[in-house]
Amino acid sequence: MYFITYGGLSVYDGVIFKNYNQQDGLSNELVNDLIEVAPDSILIATNAGPLNTLVRGKMGVFHTSDSSQHVINRFLKSNDGSLYAVGDDGFYKLIKNTFIKIPLFNSMGTDIGYNLDRITEWKNYLLLMPWNYTQREKVIIYDKTKNEVAGLITKEGYVSNTAATPGGELWLSTAAGLMSLDFTSLQKGNIVLKPVTSIKNAARLTNAFIYFDPHHEAWVYQDNIVHHYLPSGADQIFSTDQGLTTRRISDLFVDREGITWLSSDGNGIIKIPGTNVQILGDFIPGVRNSIAVVFQQSDTTWLFNNTNHSFYRIHDENITAFRLGGNNISVANMYIRGETLCYVWDQKIYSIAHKDQASAYAHPELIFPTDMPVAGIGVIKVTPDDFVVQYVKENDTSFLLYVLKDKALVMKRNLTFALDQMAIDSNHLLWTATRDNKLIVYSLHPETPEKYLKVEDDYSDALADISPRALALDQTGNVWIGTRYNGIYQYTFKEKKLQSTLHFTTHEGLTDNFYYYLYCDPDNNIWAGSQTGLDKIYLKNGAYVIENITKSKNMFQGIYNIINVSKDIIWALTSNGEIITTSVNDSRRIITPPAFFISSFFINDSEYDVDIDHSFTYDNNNISIRVAAPSFTDEKSILYSYHLKGSNKNSWSKPSNTALFNFINLSPGAYELNVKAEFPAAMYPPQQLSYSFNIQPPYWRMWWFILSLSIFFIGLIVLAIRYYFAGKLEKQRLILENKQAMEKERTRIATDMHDDLGAGLTRIKFLSETIGFNKQLNRPVDEEINNIRTHAHDMIDKMGEIVWALNEKNDSLSDLLAYTRSYAVSYLSENGIKCIVDAPDDFTGLVVSGEFRRNIYLVVKEALHNIVKHAEANVVTIRFEIAKDLMIYIQDDGIGFDPSNTRMYSNGIQNMKKRMTSIGGLMKINIDHGTTINLSAPLPS
Repeated sequence: MYFITYGGLSVYDGVIFKNYNQQDGLSNELVNDLIEVAPDSILIATNAGPLNTLVRGKMGVFHTSDSSQHVINRFLKSNDGSLYAVGDDGFYKLIKNTFIKIPLFNSMGTDIGYNLDRITEWKNYLLLMPWNYTQREKVIIYDKTKNEVAGLITKEGYVSNTAATPGGELWLSTAAGLMSLDFTSLQKGNIVLKPVTSIKNAARLTNAFIYFDPHHEAWVYQDNIVHHYLPSGADQIFSTDQGLTTRRISDLFVDREGITWLSSDGNGIIKIPGTNVQILGDFIPGVRNSIAVVFQQSDTTWLFNNTNHSFYRIHDENITAFRLGGNNISVANMYIRGETLCYVWDQKIYSIAHKDQASAYAHPELIFPTDMPVAGIGVIKVTPDDFVVQYVKENDTSFLLYVLKDKALVMKRNLTFALDQMAIDSNHLLWTATRDNKLIVYSLHPETPEKYLKVEDDYSDALADISPRALALDQTGNVWIGTRYNGIYQYTFKEKKLQSTLHFTTHEGLTDNFYYYLYCDPDNNIWAGSQTGLDKIYLKNGAYVIENITKSKNMFQGIYNIINVSKDIIWALTSNGEIITTSVNDSRRIITPPAFFISSFFINDSEYDVDIDHSFTYDNNNISIRVAAPSFTDEKSILYSYHLKGSNKNSWSKPSNTALFNFINLSPGAYELNVKAEFPAAMYPPQQLSYSFNIQPPYWRMWWFILSLSIFFIGLIVLAIRYYFAGKLEKQRLILENKQAMEKERTRIATDMHDDLGAGLTRIKFLSETIGFNKQLNRPVDEEINNIRTHAHDMIDKMGEIVWALNEKNDSLSDLLAYTRSYAVSYLSENGIKCIVDAPDDFTGLVVSGEFRRNIYLVVKEALHNIVKHAEANVVTIRFEIAKDLMIYIQDDGIGFDPSNTRMYSNGIQNMKKRMTSIGGLMKINIDHGTTINLSAPLPS
């Protein structure tokens, strides 16, 4: 159902309203009209361009081929499939996504097609109505075959609307009443209007609105009165007297199920679920119904109206009122025997000798009791042999059945407690069920009136504690008992044995569990009156179905009596004195069930399209699905259940009227959701839908991930094995390298000892031999002795240097710098040169190799030796800097030298550079007012 409002578009699927406004993409919240152009595809006209589309619940914009925009007031889809539209600025036809304007010229050649609001198709004509009531043209008649204006209606004042009847007439609602347009005259170019004759008093329906429903029945409405004209010609009226409480009615629509929807100006939507159930507010105009009792005598219905203290006789829709003599009389019960009408008032029974004579009602005759008081007179049953069985309460402890014949009391029969309803079966047995759970069956004996009631059977043991209130017997021999608290029981009666077979409560669909009255109609339907409404119980396809007659129409009143006034019409007397009338069989009920579909589908609060999306990631596993079955007769009573294949639950859920299903934290896997809709009173066969979807496993459970992970772990194992053997090889390599390093170090030490110590010892040996030779020649040997002493000291120093370089305790950078500084200061001082050392106060504890220490020390030593030997310097400054590299700056104030003009065979500088390169360092020499040697070597990280 689509509702167009001043505040947007509302769509009702029987479960929820979905509202669309400008935030949802609607061009304007004042909606003028809409039309279905394809299944589930709606074209929407608002009070501002452009037009909107609503396709499968998604709001969009309708783009014309020429990008034009028009404010459309009304659409019409012609019988030939053409789409027309009318608006303030003209009359249009949609051709290939473009609205083509159709000019409407009058006889003067003036285009009068403006302010157009309504459009009606009739035969080959389109009737266009302006909304401006001051406009001269009330109706423009356009011939769509000739593409021209065929005529104008200008004389009838304001025309509310027009409607084509199922019989081919065109009705117009005018200030003069309902009129019809003569087709023959129109073809000749003449406008002839005639009063509508098929509706009584049609002239009094002025400026109303006309609507023909899918059943070809006419509705005429204005303000707060609705006339529904039935095929029989009867006028069914909906007004405040019938409970229609609303302000001005602005639109009316009857859907496929026969439900009437009324929109009002400022009072919302009124839903009338079918016209087969009505409240008869009055029988005589102006006399409000306050019915006390109803009684059906063959084809005539009798009732008493407390409003005017009159009995009504209704036969063939003719009503005759008989005013009862006396004042403030309220009839409690009544029955008819032949020509005599009897009624109960003030715990007495009175009779009217001639029920069809008005004069007889002036002086009713008291017939019972005539000589004793009674506490109460209740239910009455007229037997087939014309006896009257009357329940009487004599006092608080005495309950009896009185049998009356010809105004005389012929016998009494004691009861154990109060009695509310009796029934007579096809064998003329009288059934009674008292409130204390006694079920007694009496046989009738008219041949001996003083023994008229004889106890035939006692079935009290079959009732248990159910507190009976109502009793009915169906045509197949079943006994139906309505109770005070426990709903309705059905008992099977066979071979004089009574057995409880069925039990109906609100859980099975009853309106209530407290029932006042039961009635079985000639079609074997059980009608049940409860404290809140009327139900119907009947067999369908071998199973009993419960139809909530009044609850489905939002009527909630106590039902105290039920009669069958004709073959197809049931009357139910309500607690407030109204008559509810309904059809035994609704001939207009459709067989085709409504569509059943998924209306919304959310995953983790994000909406998806079930026609497209069927597979979801493992973390998108919280699913909400809402279904809808757009049946509006009693949509709140539709029961939904589901079965989710692939889950742990293998059974169907308990049916409920909840159409939203939530599935939280679904495990990965394939699922099939089956949803079933069961309609109240089995009005449609159960409908079922299915939706399959898949929750993907997390990536760590996917085959490709497991394969990749397996390959990865195999790779790790291979790498571990390789690493293990590589480690062993590395250890062996390190051992070999250590051996090689030790051999290299041994070789270096041997070389140093050979070069340094061996050369010194050779000199000492040579000098010793020289001393011996000179002694033989008596030459002086002092110089040689001094040289031996000098060489010995040098050898001792070199030996100390070798030992220092080999000692691992000296592998810190601080030891290197301290040793180097100590040597520099001592050596320069011995040679008369002042030494200034600039070093950090706190040396780092960084560990360096013995090779690094030895090379740095020897390069510094060589530099100082060159200064002493060649620079003629007085002051030498040594600065140490420690960062990523060890930086040593050696600066003297000597005469400098030319590095390119060194002495032949001098290898000192080359050896210094070679030593720095071997440890990854550099050496630079700057000559400027002396010589500066810059040494840099990378420190280990």
